[in-house]
Amino acid sequence: MLCVVVLAAVAAGIGVRAGFGTEPSLGAQAWFVASPVANAVKVVETNEVLPSGYVWSATRIGSGLRLRGEVPSEEDRRTMLGMVKAHFPDLEVEDRLKIAAGGPPKEQWLGAVSFGLKQLSHLKRGSVRLYNVTLNVDGEARSAADYAEVKKALSGPLPTGLNIAAESVRPPVADPFVFVADLNANELSLWGSVPSETARQNVRELSRQLFERPGLDDRLELASGAPRNWNEAVAASLRALSRLDSGKISLSGLAVTIEGVAPDKGTAVAVSYQLRRDLPALFSTSESIKWKEAAASRDAASRVIPRIKERARSEDRAASASLPKLLPLSGSD
Repeated sequence: MLCVVVLAAVAAGIGVRAGFGTEPSLGAQAWFVASPVANAVKVVETNEVLPSGYVWSATRIGSGLRLRGEVPSEEDRRTMLGMVKAHFPDLEVEDRLKIAAGGPPKEQWLGAVSFGLKQLSHLKRGSVRLYNVTLNVDGEARSAADYAEVKKALSGPLPTGLNIAAESVRPPVADPFVFVADLNANELSLWGSVPSETARQNVRELSRQLFERPGLDDRLELASGAPRNWNEAVAASLRALSRLDSGKISLSGLAVTIEGVAPDKGTAVAVSYQLRRDLPALFSTSESIKWKEAAASRDAASRVIPRIKERARSEDRAASASLPKLLPLSGSD
């Protein structure tokens, strides 16, 4: 029984030492408290249990950066802190590194650390962990462009000797998660957020199948935070839009709106019914669809009615001019 308790304590120490907390929601962030002094570097020596292997990690949490693990020498610590300052000039730094021998060759280790810090600079929150010459990267990107940069860097080429153990980098969170498709006579424009490259390709392919327009303007950006059944909602919305001569669909969170002009009243009614029927249950919809006959009637009225009024005014003036002059009343001047 004693052996089990000791092994559990060692395993817990290893998890914390490698950058993992005891609660999934806290991760490696549970114990970090940022210094109130901006750009301060605080060195804290610890007696934590180390795993076998040479471990280094950097975690970005809000306005703070936590450094943890091992560094070969004091000189290497200063070199690494220079890299940190270059990538994170405005962050408070909590340095819990411990000088220890037995790591990879110095230049190789510094190259791996530099590469890891560069990827971390693209994250709004997250961590990079180096275990010997193997790197793990996870977190949320600062923007769609930062997400693309990290994915490109992690796909290679890598610094000499470095391997990527795992990466879990997510696009930035969009709240609300917005998707818009705007249809005119010549083009379908797409903008807003899309949850993955696969989802983007699916949207583009469906758009080509549904719309006979020469142009497709894709300005979609990758983002996290799409609601459940987002793909099905977008597909139903695009199918409804394809039945209009012109119009726009907008998805904001779970709210869907459609507006535009249908070729006739029957189509306008059918599009509204179709969208309500095909949207997943959690989504709500509002429609503002007109049709050509009604639009033509309004256009005709807007042209004819002013002419009728003007003619009536002209006739009134002519009639007034043709009346005989009234004689004065008896006894008046």
